[in-house]
Amino acid sequence: MSSAAGYFDSEESLDYLYDRDEIYEETIFDIWDNCVVLSAISISYTLYKVILFNIIFGLIVSTGKISPTVFHILSGVNGLFLIATLHSTKGKILILICFILSYFLLHLGSNINKIKYLNHANAVKYQLVTSLVLCEYFLLEEEIWMEIRGIIMIFVMKIISLAEDIDREITDFPTVFQYFGYTFSGCNIMFGPWISFQEYIFLYKHPSQKSRWWMYGIVRSLFFSMLSLMVSNCFANFFIPDSSNRWLVAYKEALSFRTSHYFICYLSEASMLAAGYKNQKIWNEPKQWRLVITEPIKIEFPTALTIVVAKWNRPMHEFLKKYVYKSWLPLGKFFAVLMTFVMSSFLHGFEIKISIVLIAIGIFSYLQFIVRDHLARTFNCCIKVHPCKSHCVHKYKRNSLQCKICFIVFSFSTVLHLIYLGVLMDSSTDDKGVYEKWNNLYFVSFYIMAVNILIIM
Repeated sequence: MSSAAGYFDSEESLDYLYDRDEIYEETIFDIWDNCVVLSAISISYTLYKVILFNIIFGLIVSTGKISPTVFHILSGVNGLFLIATLHSTKGKILILICFILSYFLLHLGSNINKIKYLNHANAVKYQLVTSLVLCEYFLLEEEIWMEIRGIIMIFVMKIISLAEDIDREITDFPTVFQYFGYTFSGCNIMFGPWISFQEYIFLYKHPSQKSRWWMYGIVRSLFFSMLSLMVSNCFANFFIPDSSNRWLVAYKEALSFRTSHYFICYLSEASMLAAGYKNQKIWNEPKQWRLVITEPIKIEFPTALTIVVAKWNRPMHEFLKKYVYKSWLPLGKFFAVLMTFVMSSFLHGFEIKISIVLIAIGIFSYLQFIVRDHLARTFNCCIKVHPCKSHCVHKYKRNSLQCKICFIVFSFSTVLHLIYLGVLMDSSTDDKGVYEKWNNLYFVSFYIMAVNILIIM
């Protein structure tokens, strides 16, 4: 002890400790070893089971030699095997209870009279979203709910769409086997995406033929999924450290959230492809295997906030448009848009951060859409969100300099909106609060919104 004390008492050693300029900086190789590899290992167990089980299911279906009942049983059992990998026993039990009660609810709801806003489908819809909110805040511990929330959300979306389609006589009431196979379908029970009951049945009626292009499609989706995960967990923070400008830090936080979303979307695409699903436009093209769920390029380099909303999660956008937006459209476009994003927030359990982001993005996107329509009429320039469907009659065409300048301005404002809203999804919001996070960015989106309102007044 005395020798050690003598060492630290020496002036020379103190100079060495406190005056040295060399500070260790993490390299890209450290990021690879300490983050990329560990992130890949952490999801490998779930990943290989999801893909392997669905590949086996897809190969069996492609033979075309199984009965409809066997198809539904295999689909449902595949999902049950994947649910069995969850850690929470309570979560597994709740999922099974949801299956039993929801089928009973469909039967019960079919006896409700066709009262406006309280018909069969709406009764099912309101009860299910209420259950999601109760689970978010009252019925389950946070750890259990966070593990199964995505599964339950897709489950609820399937039931709502099925109830609507039964009401509209698009499909018949499903048998127990059909319902079991659809709701527990292994290709999307874990990570989504939502598919309609008709799309689920389509695979049995028209089994896709597998080839090396099928495997290439799966590998491609898995590659982009892992790349998104690495950017979210590792590289975003490496290239944009916390000591950067506040706007760069905010961009990093929003980027991490967006790329984590891309990770799930590409992973869900891989699981769907493994089961044999793909976009129906290319169903008979043996060399094309894609099931587009998200479009990162159009989100990262946006032309309008409306485009971001549509490309963020295409199946969910289709669900909300078909089963929510169109139901409220008779009361006006703005109200329909608002109720669509309110319903989306309910589907996410009405969690505060997510709800604020969803409702805000609904309002911001609607205002931007209206402003562009207004400016297009006022200045006779083709700057609407969507180009003219037929011959353009505007004086300034879409490729004119005036229009291109407007596109740059709207694209820049959209990027600011994405940063402003995306920062709320960072974990630091739980400590700092929504007000402080937005105050740090000077409430920029609200000023942009105020300018939009002044333009259309």
